[in-house]
Amino acid sequence: MNQRIGSLLLLALLSPFAHANICGSDFQNFNPTSSGIDFVTVHSSETLKPCLLNMGLFFNYAANTLAYSQTYPGSTAPAGSKADDRILGADLSAGLGLTPNWDFGIGLPFMLHQEIHDPYGVSYYNKKGLNEIKLNTKYRFNGDDSGGFAGVLSFNFNLIQNNPFAGSGAGPTTNFELIADRSFGKWAVAANIGYRWRQPGDRIPNQPFLPLRDQYIYSVAASYLLPRDTKAIFEIVGSRAAGNVNYDTDRSLNALEWIAGVKHDISHNMAIHVGGGTEIGNAMASPDWRLYTGLNWTLGPVCDTDKGWFRKDDSDHEVYTLSAEVLFAHDSDRLRENYTTQIDGLIAELNKKGFKRIEIEGHTDSVGPAAYNLNLSERRAASVKSYLVEKLKIAGDKITTVGLGESRPIADNGNFQGRQKNRRVEFKVWR
Repeated sequence: MNQRIGSLLLLALLSPFAHANICGSDFQNFNPTSSGIDFVTVHSSETLKPCLLNMGLFFNYAANTLAYSQTYPGSTAPAGSKADDRILGADLSAGLGLTPNWDFGIGLPFMLHQEIHDPYGVSYYNKKGLNEIKLNTKYRFNGDDSGGFAGVLSFNFNLIQNNPFAGSGAGPTTNFELIADRSFGKWAVAANIGYRWRQPGDRIPNQPFLPLRDQYIYSVAASYLLPRDTKAIFEIVGSRAAGNVNYDTDRSLNALEWIAGVKHDISHNMAIHVGGGTEIGNAMASPDWRLYTGLNWTLGPVCDTDKGWFRKDDSDHEVYTLSAEVLFAHDSDRLRENYTTQIDGLIAELNKKGFKRIEIEGHTDSVGPAAYNLNLSERRAASVKSYLVEKLKIAGDKITTVGLGESRPIADNGNFQGRQKNRRVEFKVWR
């Protein structure tokens, strides 16, 4: 069902494909991340896990984002005035986990609708359609899901004809950002800082704007996990010109704006966003106000990954963790027949040295009512015990079970892959 929704949305967006003119796009301040992890436009150090595919679709409606020239022929607006415009844009994105610390993504920003009430001295789009292609890759140098350090390298390929902010014959824009983040209980914070290298082309004749040059880019974000699968998100995004250039516009090149919104998980793998924001100073592409809404849905693993277990030692016993995502179907306590070999392999390993007893714990994520999750975790633990007793012939008096529901998460319930980790079955083994 989710894949069908994604296909329909993609077709709807690509149908009006056409080059646009004149407004640039790689200085757009609203750029949702392709991974969909933790925040909206600000990166966290966490990458998509191997073979997890995230799809995103965002719409943003902004007032007075376009640049204005005081010397454009026919302009009668006084110095310091703004263009009176409304722009509806869309961002379609996809991200894929490649390794435990490396992912890749693509973003496709569209202009869907515009309203220009004062056509004099205003940049504008001549046609609807795709503005550019954005490619990015993120690598986490160190850390874990609670925080760490990473780098993001991205490229913007302009598709707008006669784009005065890029210039004639411009090359792609290259961006590199360093990321640091940390979680503190229900709070998470992140900071991004980097540099944007432009390859501007020649100035387009009869246009008042010069091609943009290099910029420093930076952003900060914070989120708070509210009850019942909702996260409040706050972000500030900015850029600063790396050099002094005399641009014929009333707007500063040093952009700065903030947004605030909420993300609500409507299912285990789908989240909806809604929020808004405004500029902090009159700057390029920074609106008087902005409203946005969007969806992230995550699929996978879409390719083969390690479906085994991982072990840790805890005082006088060992703990083996298996993924409930692999063992059970969604909202089911019936073991998948194809993946009971995971349990078989674990018991074979334990039988090499023998064991005194096993406690089986069932765990869920936080999506859905707590009472339901507790009951599901109890039924899953009991189902695994039945398999051990009936199929593997282990004495029932050596096995106890307990369901803990959503009470003991080991990862962030605020994003898809964190919830996936929390849906698990743990074997506590005493030798």
